[in-house]
Amino acid sequence: MPSDAPARYSSAQKWLHWTIALLIVVMVFVGLTMVNLNDGPLKNALYELHKSTGLVVLTLALVRVGLRLKRGAPPLVPDIPAWQKLAAKASHYAMYMLIVLVPAMGWIATSYCCKPVNLFWTVPLSLPIPDAPTMEASAPLFRIHFALAFTLAAIVIVHASAALYHHFVRRDPTLLRMLPGSG
Repeated sequence: MPSDAPARYSSAQKWLHWTIALLIVVMVFVGLTMVNLNDGPLKNALYELHKSTGLVVLTLALVRVGLRLKRGAPPLVPDIPAWQKLAAKASHYAMYMLIVLVPAMGWIATSYCCKPVNLFWTVPLSLPIPDAPTMEASAPLFRIHFALAFTLAAIVIVHASAALYHHFVRRDPTLLRMLPGSG
């Protein structure tokens, strides 16, 4: 990470933040819906959409991590208690890790049990993993994917709540720094 922290988030950082956030919300709803449907064309379409969107999230997450490592982030606003600084740092590291691990684990699990993995029904992107001998053999991989996804969702809720706390209670510019068009 650069030694001189930037004064503000770049437009690319903001775009990646909000795009990934929106895609994660969509992924949670699609994921919860598809696993609760009866087999059929709608369920199959939602699975394909979920897998493709997961690959997009993984790609954007890797770009976002690279940009964060290269550019850094502005410092936290002054006068934040030490525990909040620690919580902010820990939650950001956890979110960056999980926005990579959740789709990666889904890709691995799906490549193991349910080939092909196609990007929006066209480009084959299955990992070169031997096929699972049974569907049940892939269950532990999917359990890891689900656990990581629910952990990410919980951290995102805490992250959004903290941003709203900073905006409405502390009345500091923490949230404003990440909004599009803000300086």
